[in-house]
Amino acid sequence: MDIDLILKIGGSSISNKDLLTKALKSQSPDDIKEALAINTENIDRIASEIRELYTSGIKKMIILTGVGSPGHFVVLQHGIHKGNSGNINQHLGLVDAQVAVNRLRQALLEAFSKYMVPVVQLYASSIYESNKMRIIRGDTTNFERFIENGIIPVISGDVVPDLTMGYSVLSGDQIILDLVRKYSPPKVIFGSDVDGVFDDDPKSSTQANLISKIPYSQLPQVIDQVSSGDASGRMKGKLVEIGKLLELGQKEIILMNITRKGALLETVTSDSSNCTRFYSD
Repeated sequence: MDIDLILKIGGSSISNKDLLTKALKSQSPDDIKEALAINTENIDRIASEIRELYTSGIKKMIILTGVGSPGHFVVLQHGIHKGNSGNINQHLGLVDAQVAVNRLRQALLEAFSKYMVPVVQLYASSIYESNKMRIIRGDTTNFERFIENGIIPVISGDVVPDLTMGYSVLSGDQIILDLVRKYSPPKVIFGSDVDGVFDDDPKSSTQANLISKIPYSQLPQVIDQVSSGDASGRMKGKLVEIGKLLELGQKEIILMNITRKGALLETVTSDSSNCTRFYSD
């Protein structure tokens, strides 16, 4: 099936992932409350711009959303990422994780409804099975059925059955790899809270310069360059993920700031340089 676009809305753009480590260490109720807060302002803006995409004719898309700090906090707190320990408290933590992520999903769905974007929430736990956190089975037929009927599937990372671990976290990275293998869209867009890849950390250096284009052959060098100034490992993780997509033959991948007003439509419909574009050599 031909689709126009796979869009990943990063968790950092709709929650407070920068505060996650602090909250996990302190366990302070105030820190936890702040870390788990949902950025409804960004969610509203993103939904309105997806509406612009939809009305411009880009309707055959799949949206992948990060689980942000609400999902990551509960998963790490209860050790859910380590697999089933047989401990009832961990199982109950799994319930808490679903509650936390569903709040984020609900906020997104309400924004899509507000801007009249026809979407349907799909759950990876009902689609995929993993083995050691890698997908071994998944039926994405329903993605195609909804798209054929003019509806945009929305999916996020989830806890799924795991052949070896009992259950495990299925990341958005794994899901997007599976979707690109099956659909090879013209564009894959990673929506983040930064404009793209810089030669230094743009949040701490005013001298940082945006790298607008990166061919696959230069990606290892860029990963080494950004790793030295990427304390959280987030940018390095994104670049490794993008490298895997290029290895699959994906022609164009864009990393852009989805929190910047007007950036999404600009990035999709023009050759805007206010982002980083990755391509095969």
